[in-house]
Amino acid sequence: MTSRVRTGRAVVLLTLAVIALSVGCTKQRPLHVLKADAEFAAGQGQYDKAKADYSEYIRRRPEATEIRYQLAKVQVANGEPRQAIEQLNIALDVEPMNDTYLDAQAHAMFEAKEFEALTTLLSRNASERGRVEDYLRLGTYAAKMGNADEAQQALLTAAKLDQGKSLRPQKALADFYGAIGDRDRQVRRLRMAYFLEPASPDLLTEIRRLGEVPGPSFAVVPEESGQ
Repeated sequence: MTSRVRTGRAVVLLTLAVIALSVGCTKQRPLHVLKADAEFAAGQGQYDKAKADYSEYIRRRPEATEIRYQLAKVQVANGEPRQAIEQLNIALDVEPMNDTYLDAQAHAMFEAKEFEALTTLLSRNASERGRVEDYLRLGTYAAKMGNADEAQQALLTAAKLDQGKSLRPQKALADFYGAIGDRDRQVRRLRMAYFLEPASPDLLTEIRRLGEVPGPSFAVVPEESGQ
């Protein structure tokens, strides 16, 4: 084989390789397709496939915090909460006031049994921001971790900050007192919750489950503080 023929064949092979690479690149899934595929896989419990697709999306769009959040949810569902924490740390660095990401972070840290770090994170957020939502989150996880005194104080603080305007703090306190077996306080908080939202189906179910009768005389004006 002459050198001219070998050179010509090499050029042809190189050209074919470039074409093949170009075709491969053009077959790369668009981001919206990649996201849809990941969501479908996650919904089917195909967590490895979902993780691969979400990870590819992030490789191409590392600033996509919503996709990091979705990846973290899949990782937690797949028993990988510590990997989820890494993704959510990045998402929260970009959007520190995003309560959805913070809720997911708290859940991942709880699943990873990083209780001390979780308490520090939620306590700092509550003291620095002073919002009802932050104290409710702190109280909820303190209760889950078995810290009853801290949970009660955080939930009472949430109720005080809320000034008797919304259902959630009262219902959270009712659930807390129910969990520790304090029926009197549980019912009292349910009465306050009923005053705020007497038509809530879940609330009505809980009131009746305890053998109480909802109605005008059951309602109690919410307190801003107290137990």
